[in-house]
This record gives sequence, C-alpha cells and structure tokens, in this order.
Amino acid sequence: MHSSIFFHAVIAAAILGCGGDESGDITDPGNRPANSVSIVAQAETKGESAFSPSPLTVSLNAAVRWYNDDRVAAGGVYGGSNGTIHTINADDLSFSSGNLTPGRTFERTFAAAGTYDYHCSIHPTMKGSVIVTP
Repeated sequence: MHSSIFFHAVIAAAILGCGGDESGDITDPGNRPANSVSIVAQAETKGESAFSPSPLTVSLNAAVRWYNDDRVAAGGVYGGSNGTIHTINADDLSFSSGNLTPGRTFERTFAAAGTYDYHCSIHPTMKGSVIVTP
C-alpha cells in the first residue's frame, strides 16, 4: 500500500513540475526549452549583452521565453536583496512584459517573419533582438 501511495505521489509531482505556468520560476538554465533568453546578472550595466543569447533566431510561430536571472542584490528603485526588476518591451510597441521580478518569465509567440528589437524600459541601455525566419 505504501509503495502505491509513493508511486502516485512521484507521478503527481512529475506532472505538476512540467506545468506551463506563464509566471514560472525555472532557475536552472540547463533545463530550459529551446528559444529561451536570459536576462543576465547585473543586466542594467551590460548594454547589448544584457540578454543572452541576442540576437536569437527562431522559426515562424515559435514561442520565445525570457527569464529574469538578475538575482544579484542591487540598490535603486528597481533593485533589492533578491535582484533587479526588468522589462521586455518591443521597440515597435508590439509587445510588453510589464515588470519582471527576479525569477519570473515572459513569453511571446512570433507569427510574422522579421527582426524584433526590444529593450528594458527601466534600463533603456539593455537591448536585444529576435530574428524570426519563415
């Protein structure tokens, strides 16, 4: 009986761990799906190296997920002991993440080919791009 309960608990944990929560907290970059972009530590000081990889090239209708990995304690209005808040905003205003606290994510599916430049509205020197191929 106990082994059956244990087995069901393990299966339930595995299923719950695979959820597609838009606000997910996947801390191990090695476990992330393809088309993932990291907001690097101390990104506000990195300029065009604040997002990794950038540019990111994806196929048409691909979903891209950004992860706020900037967990270094920082000062200022958007910093704190857990890291720094950032945003993902398209230069052409076609998408916006809102504030992403450290450990949070934002996902966007690209339905048209082209180059999508983006930046952090809090730290405008942080810049990146997604290239969508047909």
